[in-house]
Order: sequence, then structure tokens, then C-alpha cells
Amino acid sequence: MCASMFQTYFSEMKCALDLLDQQSTLQKMSSGSAEIDSLIDGIQESSFYLFYSSSDNHLILDSLLYRQLVGCILPKSNNKNGFESTAMFLNNIDFFTDRNKHQLLNPEKIAITAKYAGIEPKIVSKNLFVQTAYNLEHQVTIAEEIADEIESNPDIKLLAIRDLTRFLSRDKDANWNTNDDANILKKTLGIVYRTCTKNKVAIIATGASNVTNHGFIPKPIGGTYLKHLANVIVHIKPILWTTSNNSSNNGSPYVSFKASMIKHPYQKTPKSVNFYTRRIGKRMNPMLFILD
Repeated sequence: MCASMFQTYFSEMKCALDLLDQQSTLQKMSSGSAEIDSLIDGIQESSFYLFYSSSDNHLILDSLLYRQLVGCILPKSNNKNGFESTAMFLNNIDFFTDRNKHQLLNPEKIAITAKYAGIEPKIVSKNLFVQTAYNLEHQVTIAEEIADEIESNPDIKLLAIRDLTRFLSRDKDANWNTNDDANILKKTLGIVYRTCTKNKVAIIATGASNVTNHGFIPKPIGGTYLKHLANVIVHIKPILWTTSNNSSNNGSPYVSFKASMIKHPYQKTPKSVNFYTRRIGKRMNPMLFILD
């Protein structure tokens, strides 16, 4: 019998030595950015990653998520550092408030991201399953369908969730521990988390942040449950340029962002890096960011 035992989130006792051996066999893929990889140590099977920002920064979060979907399908060899597997995408859309077509999965953006990553868009399309949820109750139903698909398809190695907390109130004073909507989200997360952990599937989700005072890293919407469940939590924000730099920055295809890691299972936090993206489309209103 092992001298040291650890208890997982769902009360399953495991030997520390077994956990260490299991950790060494888990695969990792690149996030698509060397800077982000250095911050979070890549994307690992069975782990839950939450990237969040303010609602007006949805484009960088979407672009980051698209890159993870493509990265999962990239081959493991030839310096691609992918999972060489199948990916699932859960898109959350509230049609009562989301009237813009950018909220839908954009095949053109997926194709552009794939080309920059060095893989044919058709290969990505063949290895990508997409589900859409329209409200909290529907989100639970979709989560159950996703869990069934993961159980029956061992090739799936990534579940990407866009705007995970879309159906929760943005009110920073909401009581997340007793709120009925938050409890429904807990049910959704419980379903996908148990299934993904069991089948060594990575979860990468994006979400919104609460409003906070200037100078502090805002907290993600979702309350204590989400913060405890996610293994790695990273806040993303654009780097503000001074007036003297505005003209040169607007003329450049590159935009700089700051990624601040506020939770990691074995690294000291908080920790941050700056990373660069390439704008695709208009300079002032790009359609996509490409990670470099």
C-alpha cells in the first residue's frame, strides 16, 4: 500500500505513485504560441483550461480557441506538436442578445487558421464535431450528448467550449453559490469534466470577466465552483499603447496581448507573459487574430 494518498475532486482515492505515473504518460500539444506555452506548459490531456477576458475582447478569445481546435488535429511529429486526434467544439449562443453572425462558428476563420498552422482545412473539417447550445437547459442536454460521443469515440482528445458562462448574469454581485443558473452550469460542467477526465480529453473554455477596478486582474464569471474545477486559469487583455505609438501600431499587422496566469496545479502564480498576434482583415476591425 502506498504511504501517501490523494483524493480527487470527485472523491476518488488514488495512490500518489499511480498519479505520478499517469502524469508522465499524458500527451501535450502546443497552444500555438511559444509565449503562452512557456506560461502554462502547453495543453495537456485530462486538464481543464479557462481563458477569459472582458466581453469586448471576444475576438482574441475566439481566435485562441480556433487555434486549439486546429492544434488538436495537427500531427504529433514534424514540429507541429498536435494531438493528431479529433476535436469537439461547443458553441454557446444566446439568440435574444447575440444578433451578430460572428457568434456562429465561422468556417472561413477555421480555414485561415488551419492554413497558417500548416494543415489543409478539409482535414480539419473532417476531424471536427460541432454542437451549439442556446440556453442553460439546452447546455445540459448538449453536454450529455458530448459525453456520450466522447465515450464512444476514443479519437477525441479536445473539447473546446466557447463562452462557457454566456448564459450567466454579468452582475458582479450575483451569488454564484446559490444562484439557480449557476447550479445548472455546475451540472453541465460536472458532466463534461467527469467524462473528459476519464477519457484523457483536454478541456479548453473561454469566458467573460467581471468588472473590476483599474490595475487589478478581474475575476472570471462562474463563481467558486468554476475556479476550483479549472486546472489552469489565464486572463487575456490587450496591451494598451500610448498616443505616440497608436499610429505605428495601427499600421502594423501585429497586436500585443498580455496573458496572466492566476491558477496552475504546479507553477507559482500569478505569472504573466506578452504574446503577439497577426491581424487578418481590417486593421481597425480585424476578423481574426493569428497566434505567432
